Amino acid sequence: MNKNEFQELVRSGLGRAIIYARENDVQPFRDVILDACLHCYSADAQCEGTRAGYMLELVNLLPDRQFYCDEVLKALPGSGDDWDAVQRFHFATYMSFDGDERARQVMYESFEPGPNMGEAVAIDFVRMDGLKGLLFAAAKIGALLISKPNEMDGGWLWMQAREICGEQEATTALCQAGAIDPRVEAYRLAAVAGEANSHRGIGTWEEIKALSYAQLKPKLLGLRAFRLSGWGKQASTDDVERAAHGLMAAQVPEEQIQHLRVFSRRPFPLDPSLLLKLSFSANEDLALAAAVALAQIMHPSVRKVAFRLVGNRLAGRDAAIAMLGQNWVPNDHEVVLSWFESELDRDTRHHMETDLRNFWESHSDPASELRMLCS
Repeated sequence: MNKNEFQELVRSGLGRAIIYARENDVQPFRDVILDACLHCYSADAQCEGTRAGYMLELVNLLPDRQFYCDEVLKALPGSGDDWDAVQRFHFATYMSFDGDERARQVMYESFEPGPNMGEAVAIDFVRMDGLKGLLFAAAKIGALLISKPNEMDGGWLWMQAREICGEQEATTALCQAGAIDPRVEAYRLAAVAGEANSHRGIGTWEEIKALSYAQLKPKLLGLRAFRLSGWGKQASTDDVERAAHGLMAAQVPEEQIQHLRVFSRRPFPLDPSLLLKLSFSANEDLALAAAVALAQIMHPSVRKVAFRLVGNRLAGRDAAIAMLGQNWVPNDHEVVLSWFESELDRDTRHHMETDLRNFWESHSDPASELRMLCS
């Protein structure tokens, strides 16, 4: 393979580059690899994310791994306010997940958010350190809001913080910190205002969770995933069944996705044939939403779907381990470990990790627990 061919594979985020690096000397391609660590070559980063996890997966195979990690950390200060900066911070975040405390420290020392991508980077601190990371990021973004109040349209960080930390916990932490730090208070007020604007005509969470399905349906397309998931978790049996029939009747992907999100934490009560079909949709968002819903139910066909999703590296494979968790048979510990250990995509592995640990909590297997913990 020549340099241009390898560069095309890496910039496209293809697994063949990782396989080639595993079996061959890629030292001649060092500048190509470093460039792809430092710059985001995703075709549409807002939809598919950066290639940070993919690149760290690749460099973890190399004898000079530390060189690339050091170069990424050197590039964090003054990274700018674009997707390249987001990728570098994501890369460092994954390093921290692997126990690299220096990466975490450099991230905290280097974060100076800009109005365009500041929140995309800030989410990494919440992913790393929960409420502590949220308060740090809120202070940084709050300082930006104070100095440039009209240049930032926020909301992304707050949405993720509520999902990761819990809405009540995140709200309480911001209120307490905001009482003594005007930067945090500036961020909190902006987040509250942004949420109020986003819910105008939709309602607060207290109002949403009290809705019947008939009342919820006209608002579906305007609601975020975590709201629909929360509604589905606490809705009455009758309303959940009505929502299931609503999914069966939905004709466009947007309506199907929103209905499926109702069943991300509540089992779908009807025949799952439609969910099985949608899990293989060419629309990856639709396929993933269907796979997540399938992971809530016990049905013989769900096992077959899980194996097919992983075997063909389809979008819904993120939920494959959770599917087997609900449809367990002996020897599945070996199956899910092999899936997790062979997964090349860093983001998918990260999503699978929680399901892997939940699998062991539900189906204890002391003989393989050490291997699971070391995976």
